[in-house]
Amino acid sequence: MKQVSNLYQQWYPNTYQLKAYPLEGRKALTVKNRQEIYQRLMKPQRDLIEQHKKYQMSSFFVNHHYLIDEQWQFETVNIDENYNRKLKRYQLYCQCGKAIKYQFILKSQKTKETIALGITHFADHLGVSQEVANEIKKGLNHVDLALDELLWLKDRGYDFPEDLWQQYLYALYRNQHLVRPFAYNQTLVNRLLEFKEVEMPIFVSDYLAVLNEIRMIETRIKEDPSDTFKGNKQLFEQFSQDFTQVPSSSQTTNKKFHAKSQALFEQWQAVRASERQRVFEEFKELVEASKE
Repeated sequence: MKQVSNLYQQWYPNTYQLKAYPLEGRKALTVKNRQEIYQRLMKPQRDLIEQHKKYQMSSFFVNHHYLIDEQWQFETVNIDENYNRKLKRYQLYCQCGKAIKYQFILKSQKTKETIALGITHFADHLGVSQEVANEIKKGLNHVDLALDELLWLKDRGYDFPEDLWQQYLYALYRNQHLVRPFAYNQTLVNRLLEFKEVEMPIFVSDYLAVLNEIRMIETRIKEDPSDTFKGNKQLFEQFSQDFTQVPSSSQTTNKKFHAKSQALFEQWQAVRASERQRVFEEFKELVEASKE
């Protein structure tokens, strides 16, 4: 049996080796550096940054249950990426009229009224202590630092790691032919596809996660005594093309099923694909035998 990397290396000898990618973690930027790099991004790339920042801030706010008054429910957070106190360039405002960078939208459970607040006025409007407000500020700063990593990578010329992505695709291609395939991380795949679409570097943690998944699939292949995989470069390239075009359907499937049910469903699909491939290989052998 051939290991995952061996056949791939034979098919793509010139692009087999992974390029250097900094794995030492996040890089903190000054406010000025952050704004300068952000402004140089293409609009789809800025949209991606804003989308992830908004998601992380929303998750942070909701998961910590900071609202003492249960009358108010968190709705969303708006972010003014062009906020500049020195230039007096503002787009968002607190309920009190003060210009703010992060605007939290809350909705009353009783009256359905919505209010827009900055962090500093939580204590006044919602009964949140100043200590808790300070904790929220620290949490939002951590979100900024996490996304600084992407800006830092982009500023130094790193783009989406196509070399790693192709090796991951090959591992997933091998994985689908296993009788007991590895349950790969579909959320990670969807995130990679989002970053690939706008040519953005990925989080270092995601880069390491992909390397780990490739190793896990390699281990699963070595443990499979019934593996008779021969490999077909044309079929792999078709698999890669099809796989890249189905992120939205995968996301829809994930939302419809419980996580365990989804994992079983994906395993069943992998086994079905493996059986189809086995029948196809046997058919090719019959055709070749008939020619002799």
